Amino acid sequence: MIFQTNNRLKGLFLFIGLFIIQYSFAFENNLKRPINGQDGSVERIEEGSKLFNANCASCHALNNKVVGPALAGVVDKYSEDYTWLLSWIKNNQKLVKSGDERANKIYAEYNGAAMNIFENLSDDQITSVLMWIDNGGDGGTIAVDASATQEIAPVSDGLFSKINWIVVVMCLLVFAVILMILGILELVSNITGREVINWNNINAYMMLVFLVGFFGLVIYEYSIHNQFNLANFESASEHGIEMDRMMRWTWIATLPVFFVTQFLLFFFSFKYRQKPNHKAYFLSHNNNLEYVWTLIPAIVLAVLVSGGFKMWNKVLRSDPDGKTQQIEVFAYQFGWNARYPGADGELGKANFNLINGVNPLGVANREHAVELIKELEADILSMDTALMRLPKELAVLKSGLGGLVDDERKDQLNKIKAYTSGDKKADLELLIRARHTQIDRLKKALAAEGGMFDGKGDDDQVVGEIHLVKDKPVRLRFRARDVIHSAYLPYFRTQMNVVPGLPTEFTFTPIKSTREMQAIKGDPEFDYYLVCNKICGNAHFNMKMKVVVEDQASYDKWMAEQAALFVKKPETPSLPKSVSDSTSTIETVALN
Repeated sequence: MIFQTNNRLKGLFLFIGLFIIQYSFAFENNLKRPINGQDGSVERIEEGSKLFNANCASCHALNNKVVGPALAGVVDKYSEDYTWLLSWIKNNQKLVKSGDERANKIYAEYNGAAMNIFENLSDDQITSVLMWIDNGGDGGTIAVDASATQEIAPVSDGLFSKINWIVVVMCLLVFAVILMILGILELVSNITGREVINWNNINAYMMLVFLVGFFGLVIYEYSIHNQFNLANFESASEHGIEMDRMMRWTWIATLPVFFVTQFLLFFFSFKYRQKPNHKAYFLSHNNNLEYVWTLIPAIVLAVLVSGGFKMWNKVLRSDPDGKTQQIEVFAYQFGWNARYPGADGELGKANFNLINGVNPLGVANREHAVELIKELEADILSMDTALMRLPKELAVLKSGLGGLVDDERKDQLNKIKAYTSGDKKADLELLIRARHTQIDRLKKALAAEGGMFDGKGDDDQVVGEIHLVKDKPVRLRFRARDVIHSAYLPYFRTQMNVVPGLPTEFTFTPIKSTREMQAIKGDPEFDYYLVCNKICGNAHFNMKMKVVVEDQASYDKWMAEQAALFVKKPETPSLPKSVSDSTSTIETVALN
């Protein structure tokens, strides 16, 4: 029997070993799987991981739908048409505009939501991303690029992984033993008829135990997590220094009150517990106590609130001398864009009706609006064609039911149901109506004199990171495309909600450059980042934008390298007849 058991154990270990070896070889072979005639390597996979996190992770995951579809299996799906896949990734709008059937089908499936354009990526770089996806994305999860986030030292990993669990288990065991002892004593009390347990005393002493444990937990948590306290590093903005000072005074005013009141609460529960032959003392009212706990907190809060109002007015101040730098920050699921004014120093108007793949912020430009109208009319024509093809597609779906079983048959039946119930037709008709509404708004705006298309946005520059000049005040104007976000710049002590349809703004002056903060933190890889402080969706974690604070010369050099969103053409094309014939006046359109 022992011999058999040992053999079974040996067999089990052998099976596990073979499985690990087989998996290792399979993974290695998968790494070497060629894509588009190129062999995958560890270096290519790592490059793909970095490129994915920098360009794709805000809208895509491997196994879950975020903004766009899940990407697992995309290599196999388009293995026979890899050239088309490259073209789609580089410029999906170009494919849609060309009338490509597959591109328009995907475009319609996602309600006309345009994918970002990646013409800056080479074919080899895109292939590296696809190799990373094909290999399960570093274990099937999105790996955040270490260079894109501040490196934070782990919090006592050994402590949390070992000691903490031991402490928890020990506490549970002690608690269980105490309950057993109390149960036995209670049983003895019931049998003998004598009071063995004085529950008033037990509750009173438990109050003291809880008080000590509670204070100990507060102090322990502070000692462990204080490394994440931004106050450990001096603010990088002018107003942030005052804000840190206010926070310190707030702690000074509230912490003593917190500890004193908590101590008295539990200590009095112990001191004034019920005792035999002890008569309670009743105090109905005390004016002096009322004055103390009403007036003192009111005065302290009034001082703190007045300081807060002063600070709030400062960060929302106007620009009387016109020297404040103007930057627009645009939030969307899941990323940021920034817009700088061109040579005229003024940001042009923007409107959500103008948003598409080449104009992600909806900046008002007359030529772009005319081209957009043409694209929308082409979309309507394509969707009208799709409406007429619905009966034929339904017939193809029904004819394909033969031979399908289980999940495949269920999926096919669900598709047929969408056609027969009219859902497919209703979705297309809704999209067509939306396109017509958008076209009407744009035509009215184009026909109006001045208004939205005043030319101030023609030279605006849309960039992927924010550059600021040290010691120069800057006003960030925030807009949102979809849901409520929160723009958070922790080292500048700046946070502002970003609300669709309601522009918000925040003014501050950076006083520490990126290089200076790197020296202060002792981290040459440190960078400032703009992050979202609202849980705005599945890819919220990746919603960040790099912020660079530098001197004026470095800033001017960077600005000279940026191109305007719209290239000025020598001649303005004439408007289509449908636009020029419009006699209606511009309607008020809510600006994002």
